[in-house]
Amino acid sequence: MIAIQRVSVFCIIAISCIYSTYLQAQNTTQSPYSRYGYGLLANGDLGAQRGMGGIGFGLRNSHIINPLNPASYSGVDSMTFMIDLGLTGQMAWYRDGFNNSKSRKINGNLDYVAIQIPLYRGLGMGIGFEPVSSVGFSYGDTTNLSNTGGYAQNTSVGSNGLNKGYATLSYKLFQNLSAGVNLSFLFGDVIHSNQATNIGYSVLNIDTLRSTGLTYEFGLQYSIPVAKNKKMVIGAIYSPKIKLNATYHNSEIRVDPNTGVIQSINPTSTKDLIFELPETYGLGFTYSNNPGGFRSFNIKNKFTVGADAQYQRWAAAKFFSKTDSLSNRLKINMGGEFVPDDQSRSFFKRNRYRVGAYYSNSYIKIGDKGYNEYGASLGVGIPMNDRRSFLNLAFSYSTVVPEKATFIHEKYFKITVSYTFNEAWFFKRKVQ
Repeated sequence: MIAIQRVSVFCIIAISCIYSTYLQAQNTTQSPYSRYGYGLLANGDLGAQRGMGGIGFGLRNSHIINPLNPASYSGVDSMTFMIDLGLTGQMAWYRDGFNNSKSRKINGNLDYVAIQIPLYRGLGMGIGFEPVSSVGFSYGDTTNLSNTGGYAQNTSVGSNGLNKGYATLSYKLFQNLSAGVNLSFLFGDVIHSNQATNIGYSVLNIDTLRSTGLTYEFGLQYSIPVAKNKKMVIGAIYSPKIKLNATYHNSEIRVDPNTGVIQSINPTSTKDLIFELPETYGLGFTYSNNPGGFRSFNIKNKFTVGADAQYQRWAAAKFFSKTDSLSNRLKINMGGEFVPDDQSRSFFKRNRYRVGAYYSNSYIKIGDKGYNEYGASLGVGIPMNDRRSFLNLAFSYSTVVPEKATFIHEKYFKITVSYTFNEAWFFKRKVQ
């Protein structure tokens, strides 16, 4: 009865977390580049992975939920249930390459929630909620109308983005081969507004792209024993190009700038435009001396190192029914984790120390130019008293280098705090 009550309580907590994340999710960017495409893309990695540069395709670790490869869920400990909840904060610096003006902005948000559940030995399931893209920008200008003695103001604002809720199922097919599939329901609004105010009128245009759709991702992981207590895991993922169920809304609102009275509203709506998400390929590996299970208890100086490469065919995906506004995207991640002695009484020896680096080019184009992003990360996983749950801290610094000098130059310092709750639900204790 006690076990049932505990399961019920944790289920309620998990569902509440997902629901509250859905209600409270806000954009986590204030970048002008989020004005283009669907906004800035999220990476899909969780707190522990962010300390390792965002690797995941070949990552197979019973202490980490890894949504980057659905095949990894079959590696869940059959006796435990896991929840990972993450919060992210960032400080951003922006420099306009045209006039060299500078600004600094701070924001943060409850980022994601992920749950991993063992169904049977070698069979794992996951559910969760996370952002897909974020839109958040605000800029404007004022023009002196010398012929009238007045001013014209123009302000552009963007908000929201795309999110997804997902369910994953993974099974260990053979001794060293696992497969998984992820089904996601994508939803959200990309909202752009522009307000032009002149002496005699004020016009507010609001464009809303409302999208829903089902996306699919398939994953494989193959473990290769290399030497005693050492192994390599090779992972691959694939997702096909998906056409979204999208509706484009536009509203033009004319207002008397002197009285504030709405003079006219002209709403339009269309479902004839085509919006797609790209075909995606991913390949990665990890090499470690941590085999897992009871064999790993006496191993000191445990390590895991790995790298990923992902390619997204955005140039072939339609946006506003065209294929000339987006670019193919390549993303490379590398990193690792080191544990001096997870059975030690020393706090510092039990911690999991992480480091990583990453690179990607932009999928958006401004004219025919985009940008490249470079970053590095550090992280630490602090075990709790039960030595199954972890408090994860990840710190990353990245810089956005535009291909055209007059574009916006950006720098980011991000902090992710996540808690991985690992509960031994299904373990039966014998009473003597």
